[in-house]
Amino acid sequence: MRINTKVIYITFIIVILLLVTNNTSYYWYTKSLLTEALSVRMESTANQIRTSIEQSEEGSFFVEDLVGENLRSVALFAESKLDPDIDKVTNEQLVQLAKQAGVDGFSLMKRSGKGDDIMVGKSSEPKELQITSTIPFGYWFTAFNQLMTNHQVTIPEGQKLHNFWSGIYEVPASGSSNVSKFGYYYNGSTNYIICVFVNAAKIQRFKEIVGADTVVRKTLAANPDILEISGLHGITFGTKPIEYKGSDGSTFISVYDRPLLFGTYNISSAKDLMYYKQSIENNKPVSVVEDWNGKPILKTFVYVPVKNKLTEVQREVPYVISITSDYQSIQQTLNKQLVQLLLIVVLFTVFSCVFIYFVFRFMTKSRETAVQTTQELYIQNVDLMFATIRSQRHDFLNHVQTMYALLANGKKEDQMKYMKELLEEINEVNDIIRIGHPAIAALIQAKYALAMRTKIDFHYEFTGLDGLSLGVKSVDIVKIIGNLIDNAFDEVNKFPPGEREVIVNGWSESNQVTISVSNPVQPDFEVEDYSSMFTIGYSTKVDGEHQGLGLSVVKERIEHYKGTIEVSVEDGWICFQISIPMQ
Repeated sequence: MRINTKVIYITFIIVILLLVTNNTSYYWYTKSLLTEALSVRMESTANQIRTSIEQSEEGSFFVEDLVGENLRSVALFAESKLDPDIDKVTNEQLVQLAKQAGVDGFSLMKRSGKGDDIMVGKSSEPKELQITSTIPFGYWFTAFNQLMTNHQVTIPEGQKLHNFWSGIYEVPASGSSNVSKFGYYYNGSTNYIICVFVNAAKIQRFKEIVGADTVVRKTLAANPDILEISGLHGITFGTKPIEYKGSDGSTFISVYDRPLLFGTYNISSAKDLMYYKQSIENNKPVSVVEDWNGKPILKTFVYVPVKNKLTEVQREVPYVISITSDYQSIQQTLNKQLVQLLLIVVLFTVFSCVFIYFVFRFMTKSRETAVQTTQELYIQNVDLMFATIRSQRHDFLNHVQTMYALLANGKKEDQMKYMKELLEEINEVNDIIRIGHPAIAALIQAKYALAMRTKIDFHYEFTGLDGLSLGVKSVDIVKIIGNLIDNAFDEVNKFPPGEREVIVNGWSESNQVTISVSNPVQPDFEVEDYSSMFTIGYSTKVDGEHQGLGLSVVKERIEHYKGTIEVSVEDGWICFQISIPMQ
């Protein structure tokens, strides 16, 4: 018989389509795996950067706090040297005092004539005298006001000591220096706040040595495939930060309000703000593949929230670490794999075509034998089908003949009784819970009906019990499970409807069957010794029958079959778990 050429062509096309689909799926699956691996590595790198930055920031904060403590000591020294009345202190006197104390300057701050405002009245720095109002300074003014009113500062920002407050090192509003560290002292014995300040160049130098930018540089040097690392402020990035106005009318942004806290941000896109917000809202890393200047890149955004404050002087701000890495290495790997896959497809297709050709030849030669075998098998199946139909017909006729005979003899009541029994049998078969053990199935069905009446949310799941010999008498397994469920029902009935829940699970493993019954308990439920729960007479019920007998029966039956029972209470739930060896 001639080989059907059309069938061969169709088969070849199907094989080629299957191969292309399989290899395309493998290609994309490999791509996703490589992308995910790179994303995970970038997330790990971001977490390493986070840890290094936290350690360096703690160190810089420690240095800054030491400077603050020294400023307080200098302020105490100045208090002993100055007249308590600001009008009796001169600017020249403050200049000499600054030289004597080894600081950059002193300023004396007092209430202005405009309500509660606070201004600089005297200073060793002429530019500081231009500060006639501190209300625009935000929380700095709040600190000044609290210090002058209550002699103590309570706001969360800054360093707070006895009669003293020091803000973060900052750009002076007077523009007298690039960055300075200010300390403010007031104990009520003077009519002014003593402000002492020093240039914060040393703090900045410390940050340059061990700070975030140094961590970023070292990370970039150790990972050539990382193109850029950015520390994006968790609040001000993508928005216009608060601008403060100096005494000369110029505006400046706080050191800790800068949108870019560390690193660089040259590789940017319009969607960065969206991914930035996603990482913050979900508190999960976000990784995306984009095209930048004609080459693929992977961007990973990791949110770093503010830690729970361990001390009152922490000044962390939330931020997002953005890492941009080169995606070309993955693309090159994928292209190489694609070429290999195409080669495999071609070779396998040729092999498949040759193989199918010989298969078709073999099929053609054995076609008559196959047809004959198929006909014989079909006849056998038809015979089996008729035998099954005859058996069903026989049973059906028996039921019909019985009901007809009862009806013909006028025995209507007997007929109704017979039909009722027949219907009950059918319903029982249809309603049986497919658990695998008839006794357990019947018990669960009964408890489910009881749970519905008492408005208990009853959940159950049994697996692996089909056809197993549990090695336990049905009456005993019903006693054990039934008492545990009854005990659970009694406990949850103490809760209002809607909060009553009982969970029963059963499974077999390691040649033993395990049953667990769990339910919530009252908040004040306490048992120091769980073994006391299985003693006769123990009960948490205030009324009812058979108090204190159920759990003792459970323990006795389980020990009889050399099983074990464990009790645990966790998160407001109690769980009884029994394990019984199977025979």
